[in-house]
Amino acid sequence: MTDTTYILAVDPGNEKTGVAIVTPSGTMVCRKIIMTKQFNDEIERTLTEYYGIVHIVCGNGTNHKYLYPSLQQIGRNHRITTSLIDESHSTEEARKLYWKYNPPTGWRKIIPTSMQFPPEPVDDLTAFVIGLRYTKQLCQAANDIQGDSIDASELEEKRLHAMEQLYGKGEVHDK
Repeated sequence: MTDTTYILAVDPGNEKTGVAIVTPSGTMVCRKIIMTKQFNDEIERTLTEYYGIVHIVCGNGTNHKYLYPSLQQIGRNHRITTSLIDESHSTEEARKLYWKYNPPTGWRKIIPTSMQFPPEPVDDLTAFVIGLRYTKQLCQAANDIQGDSIDASELEEKRLHAMEQLYGKGEVHDK
């Protein structure tokens, strides 16, 4: 994966769902909160807006049992792989990120941020945390592969074989 490819990270919720687009190196490209009622339409719109999405990762928390099957189907339709990832304590990490990006001002500077709640939802930042966890796993897997000394062409061949088993021969799209 290069930095022209993206990972779509999803924090599934009952009423609202956090979405973040992350590069494989962990850079945030976009984040937003969508209403869960419009989940499928918004994900489809996001996939058309960001053509380079190669993987969808979903947190295994609230409401994932209902939204993840939809993500899997959307992934199959667009030939994008999907996976679940542990999202325990991701909301706490997202709150810390909120204060990092939006430092308290005025009287709020006096109170430690660990004792404050952000004044707006952080579901989008939670999705970003989920995306970061996935990219960390990617880096770890890449390091493990380098340790096993598999060359890039062999790795690409294995990836193509796995995609062929998942989706059949199908159409090949060059970027």
